[in-house]
Amino acid sequence: DDEQRPAEIESLCMNCFRNGVTRLLLTRIPFFREVVVSSFACAACAWTNTEIQSAGRIQERGVRYTLAVTSRQDMNREVVKTDCATARIPELDFEIPAFSQKGVLTTIEGIIDRAVAGLEQDQPERRVTDKEVASKIDEFICKLKQLKEVHSPFTFVLDDPSGNSFVENPHAPQRDDALMVTHYRRTRQQDAQLGLEGEESDEQAADAAEDLRNEVGDSAMQWQLGTGDWHPGQAS
Repeated sequence: DDEQRPAEIESLCMNCFRNGVTRLLLTRIPFFREVVVSSFACAACAWTNTEIQSAGRIQERGVRYTLAVTSRQDMNREVVKTDCATARIPELDFEIPAFSQKGVLTTIEGIIDRAVAGLEQDQPERRVTDKEVASKIDEFICKLKQLKEVHSPFTFVLDDPSGNSFVENPHAPQRDDALMVTHYRRTRQQDAQLGLEGEESDEQAADAAEDLRNEVGDSAMQWQLGTGDWHPGQAS
């Protein structure tokens, strides 16, 4: 099917600065929406990179997914995590902040694996320069790896003010008792982070101008009525 074939674009490798190939594929996530999967590969240095972007606009409300992970099957749930989403595991006081990673199409296990890889990256150097910190990070990495075995339940929270992240409900369209989905109104700070501050300011300015016109109109009407009906000695 021609529609399912990815578009290929020659692009610069940011690792060796030679040319590689970026493949773009528009795909639809069941019970969610369309996303663009971008995959880069460099034949010269073997460097690869994959990320996703929403194919639509920023949603009117943010979304927060709260999943009770109780089995190995839960680790295989599909996850769309945009770059502006925050992922948390409260039991470990662990958080992946917004804008610290590129968007990704993965699983719960993939989120944990990516976090482990990030923490392990500089460990050899830390073991030389700061053994105490390196030891604490090693302990935390072990805790993250143990989560994958799901010996005890834990909570996975994915919070995206853009509304474009997703955690799979394997029972869809039926309800999933383990997954709570909350849609919320963004704060001004979140709007600013998403580049929506200007749009909000324009709307607020328009609302303020309309309120001022209404207020002036009401005042003028009250003045006209007052000058026509008021008489000396009459209570105001």
